[in-house]
Amino acid sequence: MPHAASRHRWRLPIWLVLALAFGGLTAITATVIGIRFYVAALDNALDLALGVGDAELSHIKDTVDAQLQPAADQARFLADYISRGHVSPADTPRLNDLLLGSVGAVRQLSGVGFVRPNRQMVWASAVAQGRSYVAETVDLAGNPDIAALMQRAEADRIPFWTGPLRLTEGKGEPLLVAVAPVFGDSGRFIGAIGAAVSLRAASIRLAALAADDRVPFVVTEAGAIIMHGSARLGETLAVSNSAIPEIATGFDPMLAALTWPPQDILADTDRPRPTNMGVAAATLDGRDYLIIFRHISGYGATPWYIGYHVPQSWYAQVLETINGAIPFAAGLIIAALLLAFWIGRAIGNPIRDFADHARRIARLDLDTQPIRGSRLTELDRAAEAQVAMRNGLLWLRNYIPRTLTPVLLRSGEEIASAERDVVVLFTDIVGFSQIAEGRDADKLAALLNRHFALLGAIIEHESGTIDKYIGDSVMAFWGAPVDQADRAERALRAALAIARRLHSDNTRRARKGLKPIRIRVGIHSGPALVGNIGAPGRINYTLVGDTVNIAQRLEQFGREADDGRADAVIVISSELVGAAPADATCLDLGEHLLPGRSAPMHLYRITPRLER
Repeated sequence: MPHAASRHRWRLPIWLVLALAFGGLTAITATVIGIRFYVAALDNALDLALGVGDAELSHIKDTVDAQLQPAADQARFLADYISRGHVSPADTPRLNDLLLGSVGAVRQLSGVGFVRPNRQMVWASAVAQGRSYVAETVDLAGNPDIAALMQRAEADRIPFWTGPLRLTEGKGEPLLVAVAPVFGDSGRFIGAIGAAVSLRAASIRLAALAADDRVPFVVTEAGAIIMHGSARLGETLAVSNSAIPEIATGFDPMLAALTWPPQDILADTDRPRPTNMGVAAATLDGRDYLIIFRHISGYGATPWYIGYHVPQSWYAQVLETINGAIPFAAGLIIAALLLAFWIGRAIGNPIRDFADHARRIARLDLDTQPIRGSRLTELDRAAEAQVAMRNGLLWLRNYIPRTLTPVLLRSGEEIASAERDVVVLFTDIVGFSQIAEGRDADKLAALLNRHFALLGAIIEHESGTIDKYIGDSVMAFWGAPVDQADRAERALRAALAIARRLHSDNTRRARKGLKPIRIRVGIHSGPALVGNIGAPGRINYTLVGDTVNIAQRLEQFGREADDGRADAVIVISSELVGAAPADATCLDLGEHLLPGRSAPMHLYRITPRLER
């Protein structure tokens, strides 16, 4: 009965659902929002202006934060990095590299410096508009601003902002500097990090927000103009000995016409408005203006004023714009409804194809036919992207360990590093230097590829993970990313199978008059840190630890255990001897002290029983 009910269940075609969703929701949303905005504008144009003003102020603050906050973050990071002992304050070359890397990584920075208590500064800066970088040591012993800065850093023990200041008194570009004190392990003050932002560059960014009737500004409580929407500020600050413009100098006539600090004309009214927002009025050349402003803190000893000024006639323009937009908006809603039905039909069918194809890609079913294109540009590009993704995955699966791929697909997240019990296997070709000597590069590559294919097939057959190929060596492991209770047995079976396969292949080579390929194998079991290791943007799923080192030492010890006849000299630690299969011969090699070890280890050599 449920089956019959589902067969007659009411359904809608996907194109109609899309049309109703696109057209209906767009029309309803646009209508409701339009009416609410229109009523609000008619009721009180000032409320609308205040709302726009709040958005503009938020935009200005976001621009200021985007220019300055990365400097503060970088200063704190570098101070913490040095205080932890990763870089010695006395190691100037290392400091040069660290600071140059910071300047290159954070485009907002004009320079980064580490000032030692003797006021010798290691300074890295971007020059030629960021196209090149320099690092140098600067003597600031005679700069009183730097002396005061260092005293404050040592006394306050917390990051702070300072400036505007110049590195060389009376010269150079004025800078805002995020300062972070650096203390050693004993709590001794060892210097300060200063991450500098150019006032000229910051002002240029703010100028991008300026419009014909809207001029943004950032001004200190004392009236110094830090940033301004006029390009003239950037030109003024580019002069090395120029002073920071102030409101009283008339750099901005509109701000100069104000009583500073500005008086909020809405302070005594009950009109609702955004928090911390103020409105001041001024008259210039017989024309009335409004200054919308807000306080921001955190970038200096006293709060800053951010804001912009506009003509009061702007309100009438806003209302006129709203009235003129009504018929245009109505036409757009009608057009949106008509287009929605066409779009719904145009993308309804391809959407199902995309979903089916995406599910196949998620399962790594990459051998099916790629999705067909569409007459719609976006859908056609999406189809091309899926084809490119499929082709990329076809190549990528050759670079990612096959045992790792399903784990990534199931988790969908980065695999966290963790200590796991693993079995590590190292191989190395005996006498590879003599084999490679005089051989063409393409022939040598073909030999290695065939050799690695032989080993890789056996390792993957035993569910091992090939970590990497190192020259003529292979590193593989068992027990991660998936736990394997029989990891030791799998590793030993793989090693013995490799020995048998090499014996068979060397028999073939002998018939062709070729020298045999012999290898050494080292296998050890124990704990290791397994996970994503590397720098951001370039990581490997690998493992590190003493277990890895011992496995490599066992492979190298194979030189001493090599009788010169076996196709594979397999040396294992005592932890693995109990997992040796019945068809293997174990030879007790006794205790040996491996390089880098403080205690001897009991070693064994295992040999497969070969068919005659």
